[in-house]
Amino acid sequence: MILGVIQARMGSTRLPGKVLEDIAGKPMLLHVVSRLQSARLVEKTIVATSTKPGDDPVAQLCARENVPCFRGSENDVLDRFYQTAREHQASVVVRVTGDCPCLDPSVVDKVVAAYQKSKCDYAANILVYTYPDGLDVEVFSLEALETAWKTATLPGDREHVTPLIRNSPDFSRVNVENETELVFKDLRLTVDEPQDLEFVRELYARLGASGFGLEQVLDLLQKEPQLIDINSGKIRNEGFYKTLVKEDPMPGEKLVLDKSEAMLEQAKKLIPSASQTFSKCPTQFVRGAAPVFLQKGQGSHVWDVDGNEFIDFPMALGPIILGHNYPEVTEAATAQARQGIAFSLPHPLEVEVAQMLTEIIPCAEMVRFGKNGSDVTAGAVRAARAYTNRDMIAFCGYHGWQDWYIGTTTRNRGVPETTAALSKGFAYNDLDSLKSLFEKFPGKIAAVIMEPVGVVRPYEGFLQDVKNLAHENGALFIFDEVITGFRLALGGAQEYFGVTPDLACVGKAMANGFPISAVVGRRPVMELFDEIFFSFTFGGEAVSLAAAKATIEVIRSKNIFPHLWELGGILMDGATVLAREFGLEDHINCVGYEPRSLMTFKEKSGAESLLLKSLFQQECLKRGVLFSGGQNICFSHTHADIEHTLRAYRAAMEILAKAIDKNDVEERLEGKPVEPVFRKA
Repeated sequence: MILGVIQARMGSTRLPGKVLEDIAGKPMLLHVVSRLQSARLVEKTIVATSTKPGDDPVAQLCARENVPCFRGSENDVLDRFYQTAREHQASVVVRVTGDCPCLDPSVVDKVVAAYQKSKCDYAANILVYTYPDGLDVEVFSLEALETAWKTATLPGDREHVTPLIRNSPDFSRVNVENETELVFKDLRLTVDEPQDLEFVRELYARLGASGFGLEQVLDLLQKEPQLIDINSGKIRNEGFYKTLVKEDPMPGEKLVLDKSEAMLEQAKKLIPSASQTFSKCPTQFVRGAAPVFLQKGQGSHVWDVDGNEFIDFPMALGPIILGHNYPEVTEAATAQARQGIAFSLPHPLEVEVAQMLTEIIPCAEMVRFGKNGSDVTAGAVRAARAYTNRDMIAFCGYHGWQDWYIGTTTRNRGVPETTAALSKGFAYNDLDSLKSLFEKFPGKIAAVIMEPVGVVRPYEGFLQDVKNLAHENGALFIFDEVITGFRLALGGAQEYFGVTPDLACVGKAMANGFPISAVVGRRPVMELFDEIFFSFTFGGEAVSLAAAKATIEVIRSKNIFPHLWELGGILMDGATVLAREFGLEDHINCVGYEPRSLMTFKEKSGAESLLLKSLFQQECLKRGVLFSGGQNICFSHTHADIEHTLRAYRAAMEILAKAIDKNDVEERLEGKPVEPVFRKA
């Protein structure tokens, strides 16, 4: 039998007694019951509440309305569900919650049908969020429920019923995605806050007491978009993140780093900074408490030379978009390596990959390849100068190690002052700072080059305003999408924000870790690459081109972006709630966009704190999370990875909060703290 179980209780921190609140003349819970009963594939509906006296009104309502009701444990909701299913001889359980009065019966049937067709252990529409909060449906077998009931030990797994089933590799899973284009992607149809209740009452007042579904809700909001403001800005599944706080903190283990330390001593004698990249240097991790050398990677995990395993979030500073050793990419690169790597004439892959880029990147009409981001940003700047016959560059963000940019930073030794003087920075989200450059240097600025987004989100219209200002002053507009390309969307930030530059620079995620980059753009500008000098032996290296082709094909065919946005959103939301629960809102902040976010650490005064970051990083490493500040999500990251990471964050934040309270952050460090890459001038 397929048993629909509605989880309901009177207790709620933010809105006590919410399941019995009146909506259109009857308690909210009865709306949920009616909607679940309307699902064709659910054979029986039952309310599962607790034996706590405070939940007596739920049982009394069910008795009056002849709705079957089971009472069980208040906090061990997993046990409550298992006992409910056993008592009613269910073979399949459909789980919904009593605070979702807009539950759509057609969505319930869609998830149940997917479960039946796939013959999986668990089907849901929440593995990747494509439905609004409040339309959540989970379907699982009695066998899976029983296994979870027997093996789950963490409070969060028992209170929230399904985390173990969702995350364990022992269960097969299917996700059901919404095919309707959600104009209001943050739409909340659940009731957790008073504002949610107000919003739902407004929907019922306009759409009638029953019978409406998601389609009708979206139609209404298209006509009355102001309604969405009633309950916007809330965090989905906040209750689960709060449950993590109640758990005992995840224990940490001091890492064995013998091989890393020995190899570091050798590297110091041979390699300046002991690394090829400043951001990968030992100075960027707590020295003595962090690995120095990574040996291998698989999927979302990496192993250091001492055999310590970590969930990877730096992801090689962003290039790993699919996962380490992703099969299709590895196979394509290996096959090409057997045929040849570098040739005396161009390889056909140069044409094939260039064609792909022109199809997916809005501004791309022609393409030239490089090996890293600095190659192509320098090439774009050179082309802009040739096109405009001007010398000065206005920039915003980080653009690599070439003289034209790095001369403006504190890492400027070896760069002539005359070169550095030709580049002028402006502030992100501050159009006036760019206007002042055009006013100060009229007719001299060749191009405005910027990262469309670093970590701070642009204000509405900012990127278009910058483009307009550049063009009004005869300058080209260049997007440095070395980071955002293939991460925010297939066509990068220019696709996501709907702003098309004259030139764009892409790299990093383009080949899932293989060294390749490209400058792309409008034909009249790109044709100048026939005349400027942009030429190097490995620009058309075939193995990386094969990897890029395979990577783009996977991104296209598997539509990885919902996964990146979903898991990144859970990580950001969870970190935000945990920071708040531990009183660290003034010290820890998650900024950026879900596929790539950054956790910042500050003193109470607002100044950056590398000491706080160092202690947090140290505690994450002890719990198997490679943390350096950035949170780059790849296609191989799993919900289990994210939940493990949040439990590691929870433990680290508790330690951090205590250290701040006792003013002994530095004393708790087991090595030298993190140092800045760019030192203050």
